[in-house]
Amino acid sequence: MKRRAQTTYLAQANRKKAAGFTVLEALIAGLIVAAVMAAIGRLGVAAMVTSRIQSSRTQIEQAINDHIQEVQMQDSYLTSEAIEDPNGLATDLSEACKTPSTFLMTHLQKPNVAGTTTNAPEVTIAWDDTEPYLLTLTYQFESPESAIGVEKRLIDINPNFSSQCYDLQ
Repeated sequence: MKRRAQTTYLAQANRKKAAGFTVLEALIAGLIVAAVMAAIGRLGVAAMVTSRIQSSRTQIEQAINDHIQEVQMQDSYLTSEAIEDPNGLATDLSEACKTPSTFLMTHLQKPNVAGTTTNAPEVTIAWDDTEPYLLTLTYQFESPESAIGVEKRLIDINPNFSSQCYDLQ
């Protein structure tokens, strides 16, 4: 009889092992999986936010760089010949030489020349022509990163044609 009781006990123990996990074990495993998934979800959301911010910054910086190149190109085209050409600006060089930075600024601000940054309307441009031979452009925008705030980029341009304004006689 004792042998039969031992066999029955072993059979019951084997059935318990073969039956699977207990409710408590399954609950603990589920909590661990949920915690891991929550952490992975946070990392995914953080990555998407960082990607969006970087994309926005890249777009703004690219628009500013494009505008700076446009300004430099238009300045290099604004030679003394182009200023006096009857088919061009048809202006006397001596008039342009009175305040070269103001003349350059007026020319650049024309809508079909280099007046605005078209790809980033959130960028504002301040034109400063207080120095007669130096035009300063200040690009200002709100940073995509919340901790930074307002950012500025400054460029100084010496008008290309201003070298023709000096009379050494």
